[in-house]
Amino acid sequence: MVGYRVTNTVNAKIREIDKAGTVIDATVTAGGDLIRIDSIYFSVDDPSAYYEEARGKAMADARAKAEQLAELADAKLGKATYISESSQVPSVYRQDIYEEAVAAAETPISPGEMEISLTVQVAYSILY
Repeated sequence: MVGYRVTNTVNAKIREIDKAGTVIDATVTAGGDLIRIDSIYFSVDDPSAYYEEARGKAMADARAKAEQLAELADAKLGKATYISESSQVPSVYRQDIYEEAVAAAETPISPGEMEISLTVQVAYSILY
């Protein structure tokens, strides 16, 4: 055997985004040429309130559309007989940060916006 390679991965959660660039720079300075920043992700710690809001809007929208369809068919909308929900955990990945950081005094961090979405499927009974 000629040699070996050891890697160690560390995940850090920085809650104050305005300090993230400073933390990254200090980490790279401390590690020198032996450190590699692999990726930066942005996420929401507890998205449950946002999902609750989206769920309420999705159900209201589904009911309004179903009522319109029932009215167009000369029928009345009954109770929901089937409800299904699917969602994704959002995260924003920034690859272009590294190109920006080459010329900057501090690593620039610009999180942008995050979209939280879910899909609701609802089936209603039809009353004639």
